Amino acid sequence: MNTFKLNHLHIVCSDLQNMVRFWTEGVGADLICFRTFGNADGAVLSLDGLRISLRLPKENEQVWERRQNSFGYDHLGLEVNDLDDACNHLADFACKIDSGPFKREGRKTVFLKGPDNVVLELMQIDF
Repeated sequence: MNTFKLNHLHIVCSDLQNMVRFWTEGVGADLICFRTFGNADGAVLSLDGLRISLRLPKENEQVWERRQNSFGYDHLGLEVNDLDDACNHLADFACKIDSGPFKREGRKTVFLKGPDNVVLELMQIDF
């Protein structure tokens, strides 16, 4: 039987430098390197063991902005130790609260929209 392991999250972005800044300075990821993906400039980062690949659209690639719920990727969940502080910090990186905060079952949760409408769920456990 096959074993599946989480390898990476790949995000297409409109502004590579802004997205790298968001993930490194905003969320705390480490920049591994800048590289290309095919003919598109990109970068590879690491966050708590998760590899995050960022890239600009490839030549002749059609890309549309996600404006509403759709099938497929929904959000990335991140645990934080101080939800209010994390939300205030990420506001400096153009993150806006999409919904919440919600309190339930020993955790406080909020959903944020970041650059290129990347959705993050931040959760503080046992607040």
